[in-house]
Amino acid sequence: MEPLHYSRALVVGLGRSGVAAARLAAADGAAVVVTDRRPRHELPALAELPAEVRAFVGDHPTACLEGVDLVVVSPGVPPRVELLETARDRGIEVLTEVEFAWRHRPSAPLAAVTGSNGKSTVTTLIAEMMAVDDERVAAGGNLGTAASDLILAGGWDRWVLEISSFQSELFQALAPSVGVFLNLSQDHLERHAGMDDYLAAKQRLFAFQGDGDTAVLNADDELVAGTETAAARRFFSIVGEADGRLDGDRLLLDGVELTTVDRIGLSGAHNLANVLAAGLAATALGTSHDAVAAAAEGFHGLAHRHRVVHEAAGVRWIDDSKATNIGAAFAALRGYPAGSLHLILGGQGKGQDFSVLADEVRRSVARLYVIGIDGPAIGEALADAAPVEQCETLAEAVARARKAAESGQLVLLAPACASFDQFTGYDQRGDVFAALAREEAAPCP
Repeated sequence: MEPLHYSRALVVGLGRSGVAAARLAAADGAAVVVTDRRPRHELPALAELPAEVRAFVGDHPTACLEGVDLVVVSPGVPPRVELLETARDRGIEVLTEVEFAWRHRPSAPLAAVTGSNGKSTVTTLIAEMMAVDDERVAAGGNLGTAASDLILAGGWDRWVLEISSFQSELFQALAPSVGVFLNLSQDHLERHAGMDDYLAAKQRLFAFQGDGDTAVLNADDELVAGTETAAARRFFSIVGEADGRLDGDRLLLDGVELTTVDRIGLSGAHNLANVLAAGLAATALGTSHDAVAAAAEGFHGLAHRHRVVHEAAGVRWIDDSKATNIGAAFAALRGYPAGSLHLILGGQGKGQDFSVLADEVRRSVARLYVIGIDGPAIGEALADAAPVEQCETLAEAVARARKAAESGQLVLLAPACASFDQFTGYDQRGDVFAALAREEAAPCP
């Protein structure tokens, strides 16, 4: 891959990734222009940019393309906005922020992780596995630190990036040394034209790999397993034969025992798949089996991702607020005993079909509490699967669950929805849930 040659860059969108890209472009010595449709008073990030950066705010005027020979787009900007189409018509190269960063160090071994659910966990876990072997590794992308900021910081030899469909759909050449595709379920259908379009965006992560690269794919997900790539394909499974698989209570990589289920630091059947995927990715980059096992046994997960936040009177309270789509909620329910869960669902449904959860809700849920703007519709879709309680707020749902839950049961927040109808994000929603769970004297409506 040839190094970037440009003198004037336009960065579209001033979220975390866009600001990082603008800083990196300025560090390259380029003249930098930025644009965001939000008004200036909603863009405090402008103060983080070098003083010479020119900003167009409140709109994306085509005038900001004057003299530009590279456009870098933030993941929150839809790929077909008029400004980007105009740039393409003028023959200007358009790159996502993560590919812009990758073009600065394309030879550095990269593990890139995509999928509907589990990306952050697997990204972090791969980095933890590599770090045990004293490898200098950086992790970020859609998770935490923007890729451009990782380039600016330096101090690493290998990197692991979480990649969303918003990022991968515009890839032009990015070829990870190891690409990981965890799973696929309904999500972001408000942006993608449908599931086929969503799948295509995910699979573009593998489109430019060569035969010296590796693709780690979920054998238990037919659409994921069928991903076309020139890379060597490695499969993981928790139900059948694969390169990384579950054998009773043993996790195996290439037939060799890695560790056992009771020693894994993460809970939930879906996290066994995550460990196997991470193990295949890390070993493909040279990490030892011992390091993979040590990290898998010592890693207890990220905040708001299926973590026990309270236990009292024999009832466990589990925060999985990061389960913002149906696939994540389904994964959260699997593995629990029949009728053991008091499940809280709801928020902004993003156009998903909640009836696909019915069979698993029917099996595992004792009572269902629905909240938020789409709570009524969710309750209607699942009315035949479990007793449903319509709750206006999370606080009401927690209070009702506390009254109903019996010793040996669990209260699980796995909303399958975005949170912005009532919260600033899934993290605030999870924090509120944890605080409410710990209020033993909370009144019941």
